[in-house]
Amino acid sequence: MLTSTIVFLAGAVLIRSGVVQHSLDPAIVHGDSARAVRVEATVDAPVSEVWRLWTTSQGAEEFFAQQANIQLAIGGPYEIQFDPKDETSGTKGLKILSYAPEEMISFQWNAPTEYPEVRNGGTWVVVQLHPDGAERTHVSIAHLGWKHGPEWDQAYVHFVQGWGDLMKRLERRCAHGPIDWNKERMMYQDAQAQKR
Repeated sequence: MLTSTIVFLAGAVLIRSGVVQHSLDPAIVHGDSARAVRVEATVDAPVSEVWRLWTTSQGAEEFFAQQANIQLAIGGPYEIQFDPKDETSGTKGLKILSYAPEEMISFQWNAPTEYPEVRNGGTWVVVQLHPDGAERTHVSIAHLGWKHGPEWDQAYVHFVQGWGDLMKRLERRCAHGPIDWNKERMMYQDAQAQKR
């Protein structure tokens, strides 16, 4: 676990020193030895509120997914349940890796079951928050730990869309209040419809 944390922290330093983008469109970054899905936006809420949204079960249920189990502690759960009727559609068993209050949180991540290699591949996410005045927050999401191969490439494309969609929901949540899950269409629903 210590080795993972050290590797993660090195990744966080790279992200912080990166170029800031002011867009909801994901930027795909390819490096010599790594790649990441990155999405950034500035939302209409103070840092304290955006921190609450990312670090509490109730907050995550307002924009991330219908059900969440988050306990803010190193090693605490960061579990997001996208489809309440299908436990495999979420991040059950995944943990918080690190956090700095109202600045950054990192957590383990997996992938949908159609990408089994990636689901068990050990990726992680870093979310950084920076105040933009008193009532706005710049949010940066970086999904790291990507390997190479056909399944990894397909999952990568999936998450470019997924993290972009999530950032748009976060922006709507901050501007208009909690997401109405009875009206919101999620990626897993589109995948289910295609299988029929």
